Amino acid sequence: MVDRRAVIVGSWLAKGRAKPSPQRINGITRRWTALFERGTYGWRSVSDPGVAPTALHNPTRTGLLTQFMDPVRVTEETELLFYFVGHSTSVGDDDVALILSTDENGADSTVKLSTLLTGVRDSFPGPLIFILDTCHAGRTLKTFTGLRDRAYAMFAAGDAYAFNADFSDMLLRALETPIGKNDQRIDRKLGGITYAKLFQDTRRRLNVGGDAAQEPVAFGDLGGRVLRDAPAVVGERFNPFASSRSVYSRAREMLLLIGDGITASELAGAVRASAAFVLDRNGAREITNERIREYVAFIRRVRWMVEPGGVLKLTDRGRSALEIEAYNRYLLDDIERFVLPDGIKLTDLDELVAELLDDLIPPTPGRLKERAAMNGKVLELDAATRMALMILPSTGRYLKASSGALFPSEPG
Repeated sequence: MVDRRAVIVGSWLAKGRAKPSPQRINGITRRWTALFERGTYGWRSVSDPGVAPTALHNPTRTGLLTQFMDPVRVTEETELLFYFVGHSTSVGDDDVALILSTDENGADSTVKLSTLLTGVRDSFPGPLIFILDTCHAGRTLKTFTGLRDRAYAMFAAGDAYAFNADFSDMLLRALETPIGKNDQRIDRKLGGITYAKLFQDTRRRLNVGGDAAQEPVAFGDLGGRVLRDAPAVVGERFNPFASSRSVYSRAREMLLLIGDGITASELAGAVRASAAFVLDRNGAREITNERIREYVAFIRRVRWMVEPGGVLKLTDRGRSALEIEAYNRYLLDDIERFVLPDGIKLTDLDELVAELLDDLIPPTPGRLKERAAMNGKVLELDAATRMALMILPSTGRYLKASSGALFPSEPG
């Protein structure tokens, strides 16, 4: 594993400023601490690589600079993350003074970013990652120029204001979110979540849930550095462990029945005659016409079927989806492309499910729609979308914690 160290600073003490509040800063740093303790990204303390980093709150100038004086067992391969959330003031044309705390007279205690960079550069010869959630941070690009080839910096704002640690909130959400299929934080060529992709995902979240006037920027050559490897999570082939009575399995059976051509009334008869669609052991209950129409609506929406002259026929893509080795891949790709609304990806849906489960709320279609709206997203529950949501758990797409909760193998 990469040797990663981190220094996390949160400050709410600044003369004449009320935001961000102590509660806001402490909430942010607690989330950093939780990340460190989980060990997902491997960040350790600069002074003791055997323990997780501890957040610094309102440190003195000396207290902060001391962090970089005698780091333990640091090499050219050691990666350092420096994160700051708080206030700052402009210094000249291309520098800022980070406000760390206030002195006994109530005046701001500061350290210039250029001074901090000098100390860090001399003590840490390896890769440097800077994240500054403070006003006017982006004006320091020239200050970073000499470190460009071994650094990557994220600034919450250019030469403008940062708002109430919103960038930090969205960054942490991007870090906390589990890896999912089609995860846009992953650089497929590099094989994992990179710093550049992490910044882009944070910016996306900020655009949706933050202040539209805040425009984060990034700088440096190490954006392609992999922060977390991304293993292949979901197979492409048909899931043989899915129940034969699940919507997942029955959707494929419906494709087989449609084949090269069948009318809607003939399909209804073929479905009722198929053992795959028997709803109970005694055969007393039949699949309804409404449910058959829902299957057809889904298959049409994913573009696996056309209906020339009133005859249902599979498209070339529909026939490809029938292949056992590719069924999952086509399902996941085409649900995301053609069923889910604009602005909602499979990863977004996974987040909605996780949020509901964290709140001990069953992720029913109605609750998902409500939670999507709370996150600024519109999830319309038409027939095709409902079917897609019933199919997805059987693909193995969702985390184990949520796969059994999201419309599990519903018969019919």
